[in-house]
Amino acid sequence: MRKSLIISDLQVPFEHAKSLEFCLSIKKEFQIPDINKDGSPGIINIGDELDQYFGSQYLKDPSVNMSAIDEINISKKKLRAWYRAFPKMALCTSNHGLRWVKKAVDAEIPSQLLRPYKEIIEAPDGWVWKDEWRFKWKYPFRAIHGMGYSGQNGARNAAIDAGISTVIGHLHAHAGISMVNTYGSDRTIWAMNVGSLIDIEAFCFNYGKYSRNKPNLGCGVVIDDGKTPIFIPLGVL
Repeated sequence: MRKSLIISDLQVPFEHAKSLEFCLSIKKEFQIPDINKDGSPGIINIGDELDQYFGSQYLKDPSVNMSAIDEINISKKKLRAWYRAFPKMALCTSNHGLRWVKKAVDAEIPSQLLRPYKEIIEAPDGWVWKDEWRFKWKYPFRAIHGMGYSGQNGARNAAIDAGISTVIGHLHAHAGISMVNTYGSDRTIWAMNVGSLIDIEAFCFNYGKYSRNKPNLGCGVVIDDGKTPIFIPLGVL
């Protein structure tokens, strides 16, 4: 049966030190292929693969010993290990991935004068970005980053809005699965938030130091031809 690994928000270069090892262990444990036999992706990155701290519109920490160029170079170096481990990956368009693009738009710089994101990070041909990935399996589902949703019901609302099982990231503190039986329907769909795989101690996450809800670290898998979603906390395997 078809199955997929769902990699949560990494926000390289501020990813958890064990994130790659963890994702590889999950891939092996569930015997997830790079590509399913029908050509659908086996490896999904829910988005925010990079943090792009210096591309944000928020004020930067003046005590940080890092520049925008440093961040880009460190990110590219770290991504090479992910390229080797996962040469084929379906990625969701995400808010952090668009940070520098938004800055360029605000500065009224035409897209013709910008290098493509994929080229800048030297991603392989097998890495492909879409706003939404749809899986027409026996039990259909979709993968989106989750922009536009918030709170503990974010994934649930995303599934209800689309009328199809949905997996999101984006909302680091609200990992988990919710089953949805919409009014007037005789079928149950699921909603899953896969949390994140960030380094919680990294300076760029200081904004959440005093937040009541802390990030849930882990990733997800979808097995049984789309029927069964599983959230796996970091360190379980």
